[in-house]
Amino acid sequence: MPVEWLVSAVERFGFARGQVVREIGYAEDADRELRGRVEAITGRVLTGPGGTRCPDGLLVWLRADGTDPVELLLGCGEAMTPRTRLWVLTPKVDRPGHLDPLAVVDAAGRAGLNWVGRVDVFDDWNATGLRLFRRQR
Repeated sequence: MPVEWLVSAVERFGFARGQVVREIGYAEDADRELRGRVEAITGRVLTGPGGTRCPDGLLVWLRADGTDPVELLLGCGEAMTPRTRLWVLTPKVDRPGHLDPLAVVDAAGRAGLNWVGRVDVFDDWNATGLRLFRRQR
């Protein structure tokens, strides 16, 4: 994949210099270029699951491995503020651990999160953007 495409796609995540981004579900199959680009944009190393309570961003690597997406996203919601950017990364079709992005959107709704977009950033992963549900007044 051309580096320019990856850079442009990761910039669509909306992270900025100085922000703290927590990473959940990291494993050996995680895209190293994506991780490096997020760290380059923020100027900070990604923190682990036990990091900052209310980070500016969350990267969640989610696979069809028995993890309950609703439970995982409920936990993410507890660590979020309305400004937190959450990106759920799922393996594409025909990749080990493939999980349909529509299943993520469904789980997000049940976890009190809204779908805000999708970014096709890598050969092996889809990215689904989520935010805390905003209540109508």
